[in-house]
Amino acid sequence: CDGRVCRPALPGVPALAAELGGTRAFLEWWLILFLGTVGLMKAAGFLPHDLSQVAGLVEGVGAAVFLPRWPAVVGLLGKGGGDRSFKLGCWMILAGLGVIMSTNKRKSPTCWSQIWFTFELMRSTKGMAACRPAVIALFMGLAGGLVLQQTDVFGAKAAKLALSGGLVSAAAAAHRRHMSKYA
Repeated sequence: CDGRVCRPALPGVPALAAELGGTRAFLEWWLILFLGTVGLMKAAGFLPHDLSQVAGLVEGVGAAVFLPRWPAVVGLLGKGGGDRSFKLGCWMILAGLGVIMSTNKRKSPTCWSQIWFTFELMRSTKGMAACRPAVIALFMGLAGGLVLQQTDVFGAKAAKLALSGGLVSAAAAAHRRHMSKYA
């Protein structure tokens, strides 16, 4: 490094993570790797607890969308795609963690630390105003998890699958509304 932004030697490392440096880059990569892996393990049934498959699916998809500024993701999201992938990924991760908050796992320091990491990353990257929609996403996940636990109309498995699809489609609808502003 010569005093300017240092670029890692690894090919394909997202540009923003290299430019952020320090804490933000660590938090960004931690959330992608940890929640992506744990989310997929939950979704596959390897870490079973109440609503773990729903939460794992939402967390895993959020981590995949969150992959910061990867050209393939940014290209799909259009102009400002990097910013949108960042926000949408954070919101989905928080919604998945909100589902976990609705269960007995809410006592886990791991769950709370990931919530704090996500909010800290959003605050340090986008400012406090970006945390407002993130709080809504967290509470939407919490409300969805509570509804799933109380409702057994079609059976627990069908309700879990319906909510996970509903959260993903709600996030996609919010993204389409946001994209229409730039069209």
